[in-house]
Amino acid sequence: MVQSCSAVNCCNRRIKHVKMKFHRIPTDPNRRKLWLHALRRENFTPTTKTVICEKHFTPEDYEVSVHGNKVLKKVPIPSVFDFPAHLKKNLAIEGF
Repeated sequence: MVQSCSAVNCCNRRIKHVKMKFHRIPTDPNRRKLWLHALRRENFTPTTKTVICEKHFTPEDYEVSVHGNKVLKKVPIPSVFDFPAHLKKNLAIEGF
């Protein structure tokens, strides 16, 4: 089964030999809540295999590992999206 990015209006899929990073939704409850809020998807229940592609993160969200690979920092929340008009309104994050 091919993994697809879970962001609205994103068609990126994990394809063999295509170098694109995909990140699983965090399991930490606080970070998970922030990521799901950022996705702005109603009635969405992610699984352990749900992913978001690198296109939804800024270059500052990444660092270079000791092996020279680009890795996502521990704190970032996806923030780069192509939302339709009805989702573009600025939603407040409650409890943070």
